[in-house]
Amino acid sequence: MRILLIFLLFLVLIFQIDQSDYTLVTKEDVPIKVSIEGEVENPGTYELPAYSSVEDLLELGIPKEEADLSTLNEQTILKDKDKLIIPKANTESRKRISLNNATIEELILLPGIGESTAQKIIDYRNENGYFQTIEEIMDVKGIGKAKYEKMKDYISL
Repeated sequence: MRILLIFLLFLVLIFQIDQSDYTLVTKEDVPIKVSIEGEVENPGTYELPAYSSVEDLLELGIPKEEADLSTLNEQTILKDKDKLIIPKANTESRKRISLNNATIEELILLPGIGESTAQKIIDYRNENGYFQTIEEIMDVKGIGKAKYEKMKDYISL
């Protein structure tokens, strides 16, 4: 009998609590901040809705005529604090492999990179967002200073 009485008292207390102050926030409701630099008309940091793409950021940054967009996948979903650097189009930038957009097949072309390391680079990119510097490649398990030195002239962001 006591248990039933305690249970009823508990129910009454629950309904007395004002729940209007509590709201649920989903990931879609939280905006992200991303930066764009390089060959764009409007460089800077922008606040975008969650799950925005590179294409959405390019619409705000407005690439210049001399911008090299050949290595970008415009459908890539951005993460909070991503930084996109648009290089100037020239023969040198076209020879480099983009750490932020390269496929496994492209990464395997780098000196010292096999299929498993290429997959680790892509996994790292998916978990942590775009690489902010080319040196950040050394944070990927299996890539140390020696491998970095061999590939640094062949990679870009």
